[in-house]
Amino acid sequence: MHNEDRLPTWNDIVHATIASLTTARESLGNARDHLHSDWRPVGSTLSDEQAAARIAAGKLIAEAKGLIDQAKAQLYEAER
Repeated sequence: MHNEDRLPTWNDIVHATIASLTTARESLGNARDHLHSDWRPVGSTLSDEQAAARIAAGKLIAEAKGLIDQAKAQLYEAER
């Protein structure tokens, strides 16, 4: 058996990459959900700095999810 026979095919690589990107996107969704969780003490508000960080992080998470979607679309297109 040649070493080449042990290498993945392009489609193997694409499928593994898409699976990893899907997992990453799901993890970003979990991170976003954590940002929107309730906290204690119940009814307390965030400081201005905390609120700004929450908003900024949420925007960056949304951007990252969008970039993952773009990467997956590129791979799906190349797979055709």
